[in-house]
Amino acid sequence: MGGVKIAAVLICLAVGAVGTVKGEDPYFHHVWNVTYGTASPLGVPQQVILINGQFPGPNINSTSNNNIIINVFNFLDEPFLFTWNGIQHRKNSWQDGEAGTMCPIPPGQNFTYHFQPKDQIGSYFYYPTTALHRTAGGFGGLRGHQNVTKINF
Repeated sequence: MGGVKIAAVLICLAVGAVGTVKGEDPYFHHVWNVTYGTASPLGVPQQVILINGQFPGPNINSTSNNNIIINVFNFLDEPFLFTWNGIQHRKNSWQDGEAGTMCPIPPGQNFTYHFQPKDQIGSYFYYPTTALHRTAGGFGGLRGHQNVTKINF
């Protein structure tokens, strides 16, 4: 009978411990291959910058406090760098994608961006900051949604 009481106490402690543990905010991983391609954004075929074969690049949909991890592989023949317009980089301001705070990704190399759009709700966008890459493509949307846990009517 003593063994049953000990087992019951251990189960209660385990359930209580699980109930009080708070998990970390979710992580969302993306892999982007940056390449050249041909598109006709103005009706005339021209060389553009593609992300995973898309022009414009993929949209990022995030809920406030999600952790976004994007591993960017540069398959261009020149250095390349992304900036995340309007996104605050609280814990990693050196990853803001500006040429003064970080080095561009060399051709044939990769870099992993990690940011958390904490309490940033709205529409933002990303784009390249090196050379005139912004005019050639490599841009896309980033949307921050509110973290709704309970709605009262």
